Amino acid sequence: MAFSVALQVNSVNDYAERDLKGTLQKMKDMGYDGVEFAGLYGHTPTEVKDMVEEIGLVPISAHVPLEEMLANPDKVMTDYVEIGCSYIAIPHINEERRPGTDGFEQTIKDIEMLSTIAQKHGIQMLYHNHDYEFQKIKGEYGLDVLYQSIPSELLQTQIDTCWVNVA
Repeated sequence: MAFSVALQVNSVNDYAERDLKGTLQKMKDMGYDGVEFAGLYGHTPTEVKDMVEEIGLVPISAHVPLEEMLANPDKVMTDYVEIGCSYIAIPHINEERRPGTDGFEQTIKDIEMLSTIAQKHGIQMLYHNHDYEFQKIKGEYGLDVLYQSIPSELLQTQIDTCWVNVA
């Protein structure tokens, strides 16, 4: 039975910054079927779409910083839809937005708003955890508060088991 595997470009970030297309080609040559982006490395969505189509990689998803999405949500969603991504993952949140801070409540509202916009564009929003989401708020983990606050049809998880273990 074949099992499709995608690679997160951030894990080869130094190479991608110098030569995105060459890096994507090497990923394909190594046997990867798909790609999860971590930025476009100075390329337009059309250029990136053309690269993955030519190389034969499936654009699965992208890690897009929360602040970047908040600056222009519709453009971000449109860009990644054009590339062919089905998912966008929030890769981290700034310290002032994390569980246990005054900004966490606004973070939840912002993620729900972005998830609603993503859904309208046909994108499923994901949240990629670290260890800081295991900060307790009134006895509950921040990660649990996040997922209890936002309907599951809007926000799904991209669980990072290494960070769960660290926490």
